[in-house]
Amino acid sequence: MILSAKIPLLCVYFQHSFLLMLKHLQFYIILFLILLSGITSAQRNANIGVFAGTAYYMGDINPSRHFYRPSISLGTLYRYNLNTRYALRLGAYFADLSGDDLDFPKALNPDRPLSPARFNTSLLDIALQVEFNFLPYTPNIGKWAYTPYISTGIAGALVMGSNVDVENLLGLPLGIGVKVNLTSRLGAGAEWSFRKTLSDRIDGLENPSGVSSLLHNNDWYSFLGVFITFKFFNFATECPAYN
Repeated sequence: MILSAKIPLLCVYFQHSFLLMLKHLQFYIILFLILLSGITSAQRNANIGVFAGTAYYMGDINPSRHFYRPSISLGTLYRYNLNTRYALRLGAYFADLSGDDLDFPKALNPDRPLSPARFNTSLLDIALQVEFNFLPYTPNIGKWAYTPYISTGIAGALVMGSNVDVENLLGLPLGIGVKVNLTSRLGAGAEWSFRKTLSDRIDGLENPSGVSSLLHNNDWYSFLGVFITFKFFNFATECPAYN
């Protein structure tokens, strides 16, 4: 009897998950086509790629633990290389963030009025960033050429679904990573980035201690993963008159 009663609920859950996956798939297909059309005008200065890794949340429920409840994160990126030191990057990344007050001893958060508190928020992060290369770097020309880099810019998060009251977010992205040429067309890299949001509502809790602070009380979420980039156009670079 108990099993038969749960079957309709399971069907609804899987139907909802399937529709949500289709929605995300349609977005990535459309975004990929947009980025692909942009490459034709950027030609040899541009790369397109995919990202895979993990995402996690830090905020009122989780004030300091990195990689708390990590979830799978997938994304796509488009990079336009301005010169050997700077590049512009547009990226879109899906994240499923969650937290539960029961994961932490009450002594860690004695001022929170709501306990237990739990949330699950799915969002689509879209970020426009500037990358600075520590080493002179020409993408996909010269096998095993590499450079560490840092990145910053502006990010927006579109909330795809949540069990708490949360709206779309703006954030400040900060990242550090390394990128390397594998072949003349193929590149790879790894990055750890943080999003400091201009909101305190990812977890549904706002100013639980009663003290409001723009710098210290806003929620964060982070991405850690690897990416593969591909150059569709591989024209030869200008060569000097003499070696």
